[in-house]
Amino acid sequence: MPTGRNPDHMTAEERRREIAGILAAGVLRAVRQSRRSGGADSDDSSDSRDSRLELGANSPLSVAPRPAG
Repeated sequence: MPTGRNPDHMTAEERRREIAGILAAGVLRAVRQSRRSGGADSDDSSDSRDSRLELGANSPLSVAPRPAG
């Protein structure tokens, strides 16, 4: 967890431990959230269909030309 200390006044080991704590807290939060929502094994995938990045087969794409130089 963040200590609120200025990283300039911390040793390399203290900074590594703080970063590891932040990352561990994020992983735990993601796992808990996934378990609450049913996780990847949930059969209700229709909610995510609207937020996918893929485009349908009939979606035209356009690309602006790059400036010369």
